[in-house]
Amino acid sequence: MSSQTAAAGSPAPGTHRSPTALFTLAVVVLVLVIVVVLVIVKLVGSSTTSTPSNGPAPQAVPAGTLSEVTGVPASVFAAVGVSSPTVPVARARSLTGQPLLADGKKPEVLYVGAEFCPYCAAERWALVVALSRFGTLSGLGTMQASSSGAFSNVQTFTFATATYKSRYIAFVPRERYSDQQNSAGTAFSDFQKLDPAETSLFNHVDTTARTGQPKGTLPFVDLANRYVSAGAAFSPAVLTGLSRNEIAAALTDPKDPVTQAIVASANELSAEICAIDGQQPSSVCTSPGVAAASTPPASGPTPASP
Repeated sequence: MSSQTAAAGSPAPGTHRSPTALFTLAVVVLVLVIVVVLVIVKLVGSSTTSTPSNGPAPQAVPAGTLSEVTGVPASVFAAVGVSSPTVPVARARSLTGQPLLADGKKPEVLYVGAEFCPYCAAERWALVVALSRFGTLSGLGTMQASSSGAFSNVQTFTFATATYKSRYIAFVPRERYSDQQNSAGTAFSDFQKLDPAETSLFNHVDTTARTGQPKGTLPFVDLANRYVSAGAAFSPAVLTGLSRNEIAAALTDPKDPVTQAIVASANELSAEICAIDGQQPSSVCTSPGVAAASTPPASGPTPASP
């Protein structure tokens, strides 16, 4: 007898594995392949999220702050109207001869901004307040403007992770640049890119002729191609040095200059949204603050921008 014997559980020399063993091996290999593919898909998918690769994900807005900024009392909208004695507020300019900007059957509000931008920081406060009268914003993140330059560290939100549901309008936000420097430290990183249709619209609307601002000014807000603004409705100077909680908590006081700037801007935006969505809901569109905003001014301030 040979001194070499087969190991326990191994096929003897010169024999073949059974069909059952080969099937089991094939199943194991297939499972491993599926696991590897799922891991790759997860890694690739994570690279398309709205978080800059060189910066942390924004934190969710605390529930208390979110409730204050999305639930401004009707009495405050009515008391402020469009009155902002210490902080001038600009309204959007009307557009004519442009095709309707819509998402399906709903008129679309397109916002293009940048997370580092203090003027965008100011505009987001008014947008959040106004949009919350027509639908529900979810997924808002906390954000602050850049620490360098004028109006540093203005406390605000980011729309990068936000979604919006409304019976009346569609809201499409694009945070074009993040709050993080690029690898060379020469500029802020590209973030949410515009699609070809949005790029064409952004380039086609001549912001220089229509709002008196340089072409490409951020923030840019297009309301169904019927109204457009380039630059913030009010100067971010009024928000400088205040915490996000302080700004939100003041929104119950119609005599506070910060509240007057934000709510007057929100009433203006609300009137423009009412004009593009068929004056719905009537509880908003017939409110005193919106009625005041719907009255054309004799003249108005230029939107705030660098």
